[in-house]
Amino acid sequence: MSSSLKKEAITSSRLLCSAANNNNNTQQQRRQILPTFYNQQGTTRPFYLFPLFLLINIITMADRAIIPGASQEFLGFLGGAFDAPRVVKDNPDAGLGILQAAFMIGYTIAIILAGHYVHKIKWKPLVFSGLCIWWLGVLGSGNAKQYNSFYVLLFSRMATGCSEAAFQVVAPPLIQDRAGARAGFWLSVFLMGLPLGLSVGYIYGSHVATSVLWGWDWAYYWMCIGSLPLLIVFAFVRDRTNGGILSGEEEKEEHQEEEEEDEATTTTDDAVTSSTATLEPLLPPPRTSSPNITINNSNSAQNSSSKHHDNSIGDKKDKFTILSEVKTCLNSKILVSLSLGQAAIFGVVTALGTFGGAFILALQLFNDEKVAATWFGITAALAGVIGTPLGGSLVDKILARYGAGDTDNNGGSGGGGGGVRGEGVDDSLRHPIIASILPRMNALVAVGMVFIFPTLAMKDAAFFLCFLFVGWTLLFATQTGISICAMLSVRKAHRPNALAFISIAGHLLGDVPLPIVLGLVKDHLAPGCKVGEDGSFSNPDECSSQEKGVRATLAIAYVWVLWSLVFFEVARRLSRIEIGKRRSDEINSLLLLEEDSNGAAAANGEKNNSTFQYYHSKFQPTTPRQSS
Repeated sequence: MSSSLKKEAITSSRLLCSAANNNNNTQQQRRQILPTFYNQQGTTRPFYLFPLFLLINIITMADRAIIPGASQEFLGFLGGAFDAPRVVKDNPDAGLGILQAAFMIGYTIAIILAGHYVHKIKWKPLVFSGLCIWWLGVLGSGNAKQYNSFYVLLFSRMATGCSEAAFQVVAPPLIQDRAGARAGFWLSVFLMGLPLGLSVGYIYGSHVATSVLWGWDWAYYWMCIGSLPLLIVFAFVRDRTNGGILSGEEEKEEHQEEEEEDEATTTTDDAVTSSTATLEPLLPPPRTSSPNITINNSNSAQNSSSKHHDNSIGDKKDKFTILSEVKTCLNSKILVSLSLGQAAIFGVVTALGTFGGAFILALQLFNDEKVAATWFGITAALAGVIGTPLGGSLVDKILARYGAGDTDNNGGSGGGGGGVRGEGVDDSLRHPIIASILPRMNALVAVGMVFIFPTLAMKDAAFFLCFLFVGWTLLFATQTGISICAMLSVRKAHRPNALAFISIAGHLLGDVPLPIVLGLVKDHLAPGCKVGEDGSFSNPDECSSQEKGVRATLAIAYVWVLWSLVFFEVARRLSRIEIGKRRSDEINSLLLLEEDSNGAAAANGEKNNSTFQYYHSKFQPTTPRQSS
């Protein structure tokens, strides 16, 4: 009996041990599948940080699109608000553009400050404070209806621009630094939040605003409620890299620039041997008699080349003041050209988003605003979801050719590594990368407009939306490439400033004036399609006969996009000029070093076995044989 009991006890203990081991293995597998929120250094992993960025981008963009999605209801509100100016009551479409412009004014002021202070303070509190201001602005936008006040809505929309200001200058450089070999893809996923959020907000705003139970004020109230979980999760985000300052690593490198140059001139003989061995057969064998000359020459060439590149960008030493940051951006002619081209696209996309529902109704493609807004929003959302990642994959392939970010930075679940796509390359490759990306972006814009222009003559809703979908897909595919080129057009520490600059230029020259101008043009060419206080057209019969005026307004918007082709080509040519300057400077540096080495050798009574002599001796023409 005792032996049988012992066997049963042993068997049961083995079963318990195996069960415990199975549980431990299961827990370990779960941990491997779903990593912890923080890595070993206490920094939030990109696996969680990047999707959080995407969700925040979607909800802030959705807030933008509530007014365009419920344009009829807001136009009625503008005509009936007790404190609305006379120009707004007489031209409701222009008033709608003024609301969008107010958002951009707040955005512009805040993004200048955010682009400056991102060098000074940690990026997390900067972004979190902007999100809190945005939340209060959304709440005030809903309260505007309760007060029946135009100015409450105006200043609330201005406050919501503060969120995107801090967020948009931080997220793209952070993704570029920490996404490794898939930086282009993750950046495109982040940028996908723009069309997706605008489309979701467009549909959401139209349905809630026309609801019998709710109204456009509750579109903002529900957004306040739905965004609270994102704010709470973001409060737990931590970043221990560079002390939480986005450009802290770059500032440290610049302060140590002189020390690094001194260390470069004291390279050991072993390093010289290995470096010259990699350059054979163009370089002569290493010499032990006077190695200092070889070392100093090679390092001087590199230093001279790097100094020329820094001067070409226009920022030898980065002093982070607002004036110096603006000067740095203006000195980059490539960045200025990119900004002008992006402004042309931004303005038209925003204008179509603002008046899209009214245009579709005026063209008699749909008879109901809710149906028109739904299909218009679905078309834009699908175009953004498909086009933006395709553009990111195209950029990744281009960057891979230049060896950018070959080392993966664990952009998914990891958090270490040092590979940087687009920034982990030598400065000499930045302009070649820009020159390779921009022709492809221009091709996408050109083919996209080939599909968009025929919509001016289409009277069938299905064909209109299908062609618009293809054209928008190609236009959205350019966003990742333009963002990468903007960040490569300046030094690493000034990437937030470059993004702020291209965003401000896009808004001030595109988003702000174009909706107002097109609204005035539409009211002039199709006065019967003005929206009255009840949210309907002032004269429906006259509006149906003024369809040509609405299509002429669309044609003006489409033609405006063509400016992007001009300015992107200018930026490409400027990058080619910078490539030529770089090559010329490297050749001149080598020639100067050749003269210096010849002079030093002659002074010492030595024969100079220089690099150029060795190189040209391999390719000297043979002496023709004399006939006997």
